[in-house]
Amino acid sequence: MAAVNFKEALKGRTFMLLGLLLLLFILFKMVPLLDAGQPTFWPTIIFVVCILMNMACDIYLSPFLKKPDERMKAIRSKAYVYSYFAALIYMAAAAVLVLMEMTPIPVPLIFLDLVGFAGLTPNLLLILFFKRSAKLSS
Repeated sequence: MAAVNFKEALKGRTFMLLGLLLLLFILFKMVPLLDAGQPTFWPTIIFVVCILMNMACDIYLSPFLKKPDERMKAIRSKAYVYSYFAALIYMAAAAVLVLMEMTPIPVPLIFLDLVGFAGLTPNLLLILFFKRSAKLSS
């Protein structure tokens, strides 16, 4: 295994890493100020974790997506199709929660989590399909 040159690995990712540090600050300093007994606690935690996971996925995937070959284009299109249907399922679940009044969570927070999950799904599927195709090709 080759040694990792961290200067080269972090090149061009400065703003992403600054945003990640800001979100970590929010996660560890601001979120504990929320009242855990309130119905707004867990949706806020879920949204912040979705954003952090999305940034981590972007950091992981950026070297592979800089020079896309035909295999990566096929993986990306497959991930986007699957994430479209996953987003439809998320929207249906959110609609059921809101219309049936099954939760005390306010509608804007349900929408916020819906956006978080819909934004995270394509990157997670890209990593899943990328790892799976690497195993199949070797």
